[in-house]
Amino acid sequence: MADEWEDAKLRHPVGSKTHGVVRIRRPFGVFIELDGSPEVIGFLDIASYNPDPPVLDLPEVGAKVSAEVAFHDEQKRQIRVRVGEPFWNGS
Repeated sequence: MADEWEDAKLRHPVGSKTHGVVRIRRPFGVFIELDGSPEVIGFLDIASYNPDPPVLDLPEVGAKVSAEVAFHDEQKRQIRVRVGEPFWNGS
């Protein structure tokens, strides 16, 4: 699993665009099977979902998602992604 995780981080560097399919949907976010990395989970939380134009709900299971890699969660071994502009930019 360590090699798969390292490979996935190289395939999906922070700041890059990525695509995937929603596999699990929860009220707090969706888990995504990322293109080229089916063994590693992509995660889009509700606070990172800010599409343009705005929609009220998270994508459904089976929906295709285009996103930007926000960070690599080493502890959970997840690639965290966001859709649209961040709600908070740190300034």
